[in-house]
Amino acid sequence: MKKSALTLVGLTVLVVLVSLAVVAEVQTPSCQTALLVIDIQSAWLDGGSLTTDGVLVQTKTAELATAARAGGVPVVFVIDVSGQGYYSDAELEVAFPHEVQAQDHVVEKLFSNGFRETTLGELLRGIGVTTVLITGYASQGCVNATISGARSEGFEIIIIEDAHSGGGHGDRAAAKNGLWRRLGFNVTPSSEIDFATLCPQPDSEETE
Repeated sequence: MKKSALTLVGLTVLVVLVSLAVVAEVQTPSCQTALLVIDIQSAWLDGGSLTTDGVLVQTKTAELATAARAGGVPVVFVIDVSGQGYYSDAELEVAFPHEVQAQDHVVEKLFSNGFRETTLGELLRGIGVTTVLITGYASQGCVNATISGARSEGFEIIIIEDAHSGGGHGDRAAAKNGLWRRLGFNVTPSSEIDFATLCPQPDSEETE
C-alpha cells in the first residue's frame, strides 16, 4: 500500500474516533440515583405490613416504582431467597401489585444486608448510581441492614419515610425513622421525591 493510502486510512480512523467521542459527550447522562425495593415478597409480609401513613408497603413501593420508571430512575428489587425449599417459588417472587419490568434489576440475597455476598454494589456502580432511595420490608431487619451495607459501600442514602414497614401498623417504621434521623440519615417523605428531576434528560435540541 502506498504511503498516501496509509495516510488516508489513518485520517479516516482518526475522524471515526473523534466522532465517537463527540457522540459520547452528548449522550444522556447515566442516572445517578436508583430506587431499591427490599424484600417485598409474600413470604415475609404479613397483613399488617403498613407504612407510617397506613398504606400497605407493597402498594406504596409499587406506586414509587412506577413513578421511578417514568422518570428514568432505575428500579432494583432486592429479594431474599434464603427460604428456598421452605417457601414456594411464588411466595419468594416480588409481591403483587408489583410487576417487574424488563428494564428493572433483580438481585437475590441470602443475608439481611442486600450488599453482603451479592452483586448489588457492582450493579449499582456499573450503571453509574451514587445515591440509593431505600424502601421495603422490614424496617428493623433487612431494610436497616441494607442501609448499613449501602453506607459501607460508599453510597449516598435517602430513606423514603413512608415507603418501608416493620410490620405492625406503621409504628415500628416510625420508630426507625426517628432513630435514623438521630443518626444523621436523610429521611424524606415520598411526597418530596421528584423522580423527574433525579435523572437529567438531554434538551430536545441536543437529540435532534
